Amino acid sequence: MDVFQLANYLERSLLPLRVLCYTQNDLLSVKPLRSDPSECVRHYFPNRLPDPSCTLSEEQKILIRPKLPELPRRILFIRTAPGSIDYRSFIRDTWKTQVDPYAPVVFVSAVGTNSGTLKAEAEQFGDILQFDFADSYHNLSLKMMAIYGFVLNEMPSVHDIIVTNDDTIVNATALAELLLTRKTDSWMLGKVTRGYPRLFMPWLPWHVPGDMYSQLCYPRFIQGSSFILSRKAARVLLDNICKTPFVQLDDILMGIIASCTRLKLLNHDGFDKHTASNFVVYHYQYYRHTPQQLRQVWSSIPHLH
Repeated sequence: MDVFQLANYLERSLLPLRVLCYTQNDLLSVKPLRSDPSECVRHYFPNRLPDPSCTLSEEQKILIRPKLPELPRRILFIRTAPGSIDYRSFIRDTWKTQVDPYAPVVFVSAVGTNSGTLKAEAEQFGDILQFDFADSYHNLSLKMMAIYGFVLNEMPSVHDIIVTNDDTIVNATALAELLLTRKTDSWMLGKVTRGYPRLFMPWLPWHVPGDMYSQLCYPRFIQGSSFILSRKAARVLLDNICKTPFVQLDDILMGIIASCTRLKLLNHDGFDKHTASNFVVYHYQYYRHTPQQLRQVWSSIPHLH
């Protein structure tokens, strides 16, 4: 059992803390803890202030741009590392061509040791968006804000932003049906998690120290492997990211901002599914599938190919 398998096992074994978190009614509510956003933020962070040197909301330099159709209404962004060419190849060989007619698929990366492959892929496929900062796990929030900034500044026709990871399978038919549902205002749609405790073991990948976030439990948040959000929601997140003390887990940070800004979190059971049935986005939660394992899962779902 590797560290991620063990971490996931322990994460799902924290039943007493989960039960305790389900008694925290304020954190379970869909309503803001305080009517004033700044007071709400202070409730979550009684001993911290926003970082005055925060640059997460700034426009990021783009090194590689994707080739996109004119006036797309939605784009599906896949977060990927520079060296993850095998995952990108799997997606190009399988579900990307099915999703492209509904939402052009773009791989989003930053700078890493294997960035040279991205340039060659971009020339061949035209589906790469690369930003000029270090690609790392703790820069996920920066990557997300860079994506939102790209859409808000350069893609005025885009209404819906779809985000997923490169170790997923997207059901194009289910996604297309979901996108037919008209929604307004600021919203995010995905797998909403409630009653989730802060993980205090420092060796866990999802550990958040008490001096970063002192509460025992998190507010409602959407699990970060896949979700959809509106253009207005992207604006809300970008406008408030530097008004909130930083938390290194991007989905938790987005959940805190959503809690304080009336950004609607909409649950859909088809996201982050770890069984290959009735899913919008398949994602194996307990460890990262290899590209070969993903191909096997894809081959086992006849109606998708």
